[in-house]
Amino acid sequence: MKDNWVITGTDIRALLDVVDRCQPAAAEDDIFYADVLTGLRELIPCDDITFQLMEVAEQRVRTLCVSDAGVERDESVGMEDEWGTLFWQQFWGEHGCAGPVKTGDYSTILHAETMRSGAYANSPLGALIAELGLKDEILVPMTPLAGTDRRLLLWRTKDEPDFSDREKAMLALIRPHLAELHTRRDRELRGEPNLTPRQWEVLRQVATGASNTAIARTLGLSDATVRKHLENVFLRLNVQSRTEALARVHVFLDAA
Repeated sequence: MKDNWVITGTDIRALLDVVDRCQPAAAEDDIFYADVLTGLRELIPCDDITFQLMEVAEQRVRTLCVSDAGVERDESVGMEDEWGTLFWQQFWGEHGCAGPVKTGDYSTILHAETMRSGAYANSPLGALIAELGLKDEILVPMTPLAGTDRRLLLWRTKDEPDFSDREKAMLALIRPHLAELHTRRDRELRGEPNLTPRQWEVLRQVATGASNTAIARTLGLSDATVRKHLENVFLRLNVQSRTEALARVHVFLDAA
């Protein structure tokens, strides 16, 4: 029998509140926003929640994890320890963690209940996970960013109930917002200025050598509006001229 459940307006508002609570990263090299993970863990209780990045070819894994112990950060390359050895040895196998990297499916949320076979439980990685007391896992994939695999992982121990269909639906709703937030964080780490989409549009036109009047005509704006956008751009970039502004942002114009 299927559980009766529904996503309510209250649930949606709570998810949006989690996204809106996003504050500057706690550490300058954090890969994601710990306060967002903390808020999501409050809505979907779990032993820990982890934002993970993988460069598969390099066997490099970076994580930001929130649990009762607080915020933990980790980075590993290759088979540095028992966990890394088992993880990468089984990665591409039937009971490995390749998931969306292997299938190309970045839209399906993966629930560990679909992989609870005797073969997986008896695999070296499955046995290690069991030793840690972890029973239920949700993997929320996101489309790769510049070749980097992005995923959210939620774990529950054997003393907790399995993740419900309602909770998986909530994760599906917030997934695109999480991906957008990570893209924003990645740009911050690369030093990209925090400008609005319209300000980037204006700067792209400036880069072509267009005058304010020409920019206004192209973007359907008034000359005064273009001037105001440029004034705000100069303030945000702490520059005094178009030339200085372009020197500051030229490496980011194509990506913005």
